Amino acid sequence: MPDAATTRFAVYLCPAADEALYRMGTGLLGFDVRAQRQVPMPDFLRPEWQTDAGPFGFHLTVVEGFGTDPAWWPDIEAEARACVSCLSPDADLSLTNGRIDVWDGGETWVLRLDPSPTLLVAQTLLLTRLSRFVTDSPFTEQVAQGLWGQPHETARMQLLHTPRGLDTWQPHFTLVQPYSGKDPQALRRELEKRIEPFTSQTYTVLTLFEKRGGETHWRVRAELPLTAPSGG
Repeated sequence: MPDAATTRFAVYLCPAADEALYRMGTGLLGFDVRAQRQVPMPDFLRPEWQTDAGPFGFHLTVVEGFGTDPAWWPDIEAEARACVSCLSPDADLSLTNGRIDVWDGGETWVLRLDPSPTLLVAQTLLLTRLSRFVTDSPFTEQVAQGLWGQPHETARMQLLHTPRGLDTWQPHFTLVQPYSGKDPQALRRELEKRIEPFTSQTYTVLTLFEKRGGETHWRVRAELPLTAPSGG
């Protein structure tokens, strides 16, 4: 099991603080990761239903939350920026077909989306280039228990420290985790109303996140924008 005090890095899609999508998701989770403060949740949710999702803040994972050596932070940030700089200024970092999915036997509720081809390229590039900075993986214990045991997942774990991503990447925003209520249909109705305006999304910035050793909540470390078009 990863050390709780381990410094961690991740690359996420995280809407800007003034965007309606960010306000919606942050309200569901009860934690504003950009402002580093708790926020009120809607009445249909209970705080114990967000103990897993809340500390991460509202985000879509591009590169997993891996453990690292804090001395490598300058190199991690430089590598992430270099990867994003390789994308064209008008790269189509979009997501479509948003819908509610329920995973983990009903505990995890997500806004699941489909990535554009360019966003999949970005995910692949960032994951492969940043994997060399990984000191521990959040999947180590699960793999040891026999989960993620298909040959391609084993190969990914050995090479990239995660069995997920690449051609089986499932981009999603976690909305509720762990749900233990008794009325999942009511929860679905409430969530579907809230995600309706956000079933298609487009980004021009990726975001580097960190969780400092000993802290419980994630925070934004740096924004990684697409390179602006040159004049002329």
